[in-house]
Amino acid sequence: MSIDRLADQQIRLYESRLKHIDELIEKARRGLDGHPERARHEKTLADIIARRDRLQVKLDELRLENPENWDEEIEKAGLMGIWDIIAQDLEKLVEKLGG
Repeated sequence: MSIDRLADQQIRLYESRLKHIDELIEKARRGLDGHPERARHEKTLADIIARRDRLQVKLDELRLENPENWDEEIEKAGLMGIWDIIAQDLEKLVEKLGG
């Protein structure tokens, strides 16, 4: 498999993770409506969204990067682990909100 094809596959994987995170964010937003601890959970959600946005920037940078340099970039960033942590934090929040 060519490096360009592997890079494209990796981008699609990251986009899929991002879509999942965005779906969880929307679910959390819906759960905030009328929740008694809304203010506290809004802060948590805002922090998660800020982390998500930083990963979006990194993904955009990777799209422009030469795929031959990716191994080093991805290893340094630990992107999959970061995506997973954000998703876990969102799942916990959604659970707290009754979703």
